[in-house]
Amino acid sequence: MIQLYDNPAQMEPLLIESSRPVYKTLIGLAHELSEASACLDAALVPATARSLSKLVSGMNCYYSNLIEGHHTLPIDIEKALFEVKEQIEQKDLQSLVVAHIEADRWAKLQSLDKSSLLPFILEVHRRFCEHLPKEMLKLKDGSYMEPGKFRERDVQVGIHVAPRADALNRFIKRFTEVYSLRLEWSKKGGINKLDGILATFAAHHRIVWIHPFLDGNGRVARITIDAMLRECGVNGSCLWSMSRGFAKTADQYKAELAGADQPRMGDLDGRGNLSEKRLAEFCEYAMQTAIDQAKFMARMFAIDNFRFRAENFFQKVRFDLKPESAHLFIHAFTAGEFERMEAGRLTGLSERAARDVLNALVQEGLLVSDTPRGKVRVGFPMHALGSLLPNLYPAGDMDVDPQALRQLIKAAKANIAARNALHNNMKLK
Repeated sequence: MIQLYDNPAQMEPLLIESSRPVYKTLIGLAHELSEASACLDAALVPATARSLSKLVSGMNCYYSNLIEGHHTLPIDIEKALFEVKEQIEQKDLQSLVVAHIEADRWAKLQSLDKSSLLPFILEVHRRFCEHLPKEMLKLKDGSYMEPGKFRERDVQVGIHVAPRADALNRFIKRFTEVYSLRLEWSKKGGINKLDGILATFAAHHRIVWIHPFLDGNGRVARITIDAMLRECGVNGSCLWSMSRGFAKTADQYKAELAGADQPRMGDLDGRGNLSEKRLAEFCEYAMQTAIDQAKFMARMFAIDNFRFRAENFFQKVRFDLKPESAHLFIHAFTAGEFERMEAGRLTGLSERAARDVLNALVQEGLLVSDTPRGKVRVGFPMHALGSLLPNLYPAGDMDVDPQALRQLIKAAKANIAARNALHNNMKLK
């Protein structure tokens, strides 16, 4: 008979202590990650970073679902991101898109501390599940999972036997006590910040190991690691995707998670019940993966690289748009945003001709604005990513059926028109 975990001491160590030989190496990686992420934040003006953050939300959704074996499509993700939900068929995969986007969107508005970490985990699960059709909440035994509620039965995932259900609250309490304290200390900066970053990656394994929900644990854990990193001052603008890194190395990701499940291997393997060596290896893998993603996005958005791709896009791919479109698009990327009336000066066209060029870019999502007459900033519509930002997604998934693209643009135009009407009505009131 398998003996289930029933004491929080059985998931120790929760941290890699500073006295351990491997700690210096791991803190070095935490520093490299902090620097790489900060360099990317500094390279983009705030308005451009805002648009990129929305794009990264879609990447988080796509790759997190992919890790779980669900192949969602970027075009459906774009519909959910831009709230064109009436165009999304209520099928399983499309519902997963909306569910993840909504949960991630809420999570980005939260801050974490000792009182909010536990409610945060529960609420992410609830918000994710509540957007799924009832049939997707059905479990193998015919029962239904309750959103935002910890499991009340024992489970086994592969060869890993999760903690007993009747002891789950004690494990979660210990988890939140330890990791929320590290998040609090991280705000002091210096080594405390780096220690908080390291603790966040250890926490990612331990929440997956606890397996608090009957389903949805992986997605909740990945949304949570993003939130914890933000709390440590890493990727605060959400400009790179941890989930993309995990998905790109999915086999290793799952193997490293499984490795950290292993019990202590001898006297030199820490003092806890679980293997400190394997936990350290997971943290090293995960931090290196995060560094790679931050540096990848920094190269992608280096101004000279981006300008070259943008010019080629308008010259060779979207030559049906006016040549001056490239000037407006690149200016929005570098300046962040500009007034609509500046379009004539930037393009050298007459006011009317410049307005037509600008409106065409807005209708396709290459420029975006919060209000009908407000400043415009750069946009990254899914149908243009294959040329503008190659390799963010697998090439085959970026192939958009022309009819589907026309429907999306039509729906986006209708959405813009509805927002304009609402804005005008509010002004009249």
